[in-house]
Amino acid sequence: MSLEPSAQQASSERTEELCESLAEIRARVTAAAGSAPASEPPQKLVAVSKYKPSSDISVCFNEGQRDFGENYVQELVDKANELPLEIRWHFIGTLQSNKAKLLASIPNLHTVQTLSSEKVANALNKALPPSRTTPLNILIQINTSGEDAKSGLPPLTASSICTSPSTSPSSNSPPSELQKLAKHIITSCPNLRLQGLMTIGSLDQSLSAKETDQNADFERLKETRDILQKWLQSELGESSSTKGEETEGVQRWGDEGTGKLLLSMGMSSDFEAALKAGSDIVRVGTGIFGSRKTKDEMKRL
Repeated sequence: MSLEPSAQQASSERTEELCESLAEIRARVTAAAGSAPASEPPQKLVAVSKYKPSSDISVCFNEGQRDFGENYVQELVDKANELPLEIRWHFIGTLQSNKAKLLASIPNLHTVQTLSSEKVANALNKALPPSRTTPLNILIQINTSGEDAKSGLPPLTASSICTSPSTSPSSNSPPSELQKLAKHIITSCPNLRLQGLMTIGSLDQSLSAKETDQNADFERLKETRDILQKWLQSELGESSSTKGEETEGVQRWGDEGTGKLLLSMGMSSDFEAALKAGSDIVRVGTGIFGSRKTKDEMKRL
């Protein structure tokens, strides 16, 4: 699909640079994901294009890349207006409920990876237009590192989880924020699909993972996913996609092919470790597009 006339074209030098970088990252993703079980859903590379021009995205699109991530609503809206509808846009920034309607207006918005509140879930569910034929994929953001500067809900542990209703009430913990939000999306937001969980993790963990091949943030997200999935199955039954048919009263959640909650973890500095740890989605920006200017530097241009 050709670009709109307003979208500029990259220079030949920039095109060559981007093609080489994208090819290298794809090769590294394939190599790192090679140890993943064959039954797992295919790993997805999201090219994080924030602060990068539409011309850069166009080059990667022409090389077959379809999934792109943006951090800011207005920037995503502007780029979506310039670029092909075949792109699958992933929103990976902090989302406030008052921006939900604008974000939901993007027809090829594929996933919101950073949901962390019922208020935003309700706003997105209400704002999605009737013309949309598929639910909007949702990942709940988990603050696995516990850093104050990072958004997201606390992770789950086996000792803190609210157990099945069949268990004695005296042994139950109150439902966690994550449990309540996950169940709310599934049961009260028919225009959304809870696809999985996402974390950013700490830089220290990503650097130490290169030496230890273990990353506490990744392990924490995997444990949280496993606990949440087991709890959802006890509360709501298996995701209908795992049965191959829609069943009345059973809500759809997880990956459409397997019914499993997906994991989005790993960025330019640690995506290979994330894939080896079992990530389904990795978000790579600098590794493809190179270093980017800060938001303040962009304002001064």
